[in-house]
Amino acid sequence: MAWVLGIDLGGTKVSAAVLDPAGRIAGRARAKTKAWRNDEDVFGTIARTGHQAIENAGLQLAGLSAVGIGSPGPLDPVAGYIIESANLKFKNFPLGPRLAQEFGVTTTVENDVNAGLYGEFKAGAARGARDVLGVFVGTGIGGGLILNGRLYRGASLNAGEVGHIIVEAGGPRCGCGNRGCLEALASRVAISREVKLAIKRGRKTVLSKRLKKQTDLLSSNDLKDAYFEGDAVAVKVMNRAAKALGIALGSLVNLLGPEMIVLGGGVIEALGVEYVDRIGSATRRIAFDICGRDLKILKAELGDDAGVIGAAMLARESLNAGAIERPQ
Repeated sequence: MAWVLGIDLGGTKVSAAVLDPAGRIAGRARAKTKAWRNDEDVFGTIARTGHQAIENAGLQLAGLSAVGIGSPGPLDPVAGYIIESANLKFKNFPLGPRLAQEFGVTTTVENDVNAGLYGEFKAGAARGARDVLGVFVGTGIGGGLILNGRLYRGASLNAGEVGHIIVEAGGPRCGCGNRGCLEALASRVAISREVKLAIKRGRKTVLSKRLKKQTDLLSSNDLKDAYFEGDAVAVKVMNRAAKALGIALGSLVNLLGPEMIVLGGGVIEALGVEYVDRIGSATRRIAFDICGRDLKILKAELGDDAGVIGAAMLARESLNAGAIERPQ
């Protein structure tokens, strides 16, 4: 079995981990993405974080067999390019080829939530399931699908963009350019925006002093603390976000009929099972009884490790299965 490096690229942080031949994490590293910077600066952070994980694993670069990276999309996973990203300044960026050059090994580029869901499918909450919808709520919102036991990419190779389902026609502008996307209503960016608007309208909240000056974002832990303290602004905004998630997920349950929904990402990790249950209740109000009766809605188990484990496993499997191919 091969030593592989998994990288998880997000709008807030870059995480990397080396998996040993037994599939155990042998070394980790993490850095802030600082997504407002240009693409070359962010790529430099990705490369440094990967090298640090390799060093922390006590591995020489020559011992590495493959790299896998999960990235926000849309992507061209065949060519390894980021086509564009709502929360990063990448556009038609050759992420896979650049990482292959950097580390000297074959590189697999996958949607970040596909990678996270695959990690949960192989080693986390979705073990043993066959049909799973994964939704990760963080800086943005991403989705992934496991159908009939296989990662589903669709004809476009970009299936699963749950965050860009329209749930409120004419709603807030999303980073993708459309209005009323789920991401524009329930992501950490959207939640921070709504809290900021409430503050401008004179609402009192403990979150007033916690908006980060450089990004105007609240951390997931700030939201957790305010929400469970019963802060009126936090409760209203977070419950509105849960309702938007329920509208989207209930509709997808009716469409896809999954046996399980796995919810992850920084916001879900911070707010925990109680918030997952709130989202689940909103989902079941929309889903048909026949579709939702036996549906499991679970919090992801692997936390921040889901993305790096999934990316690494996909990279390892590509050594035997070959590169992703375009549909004919």
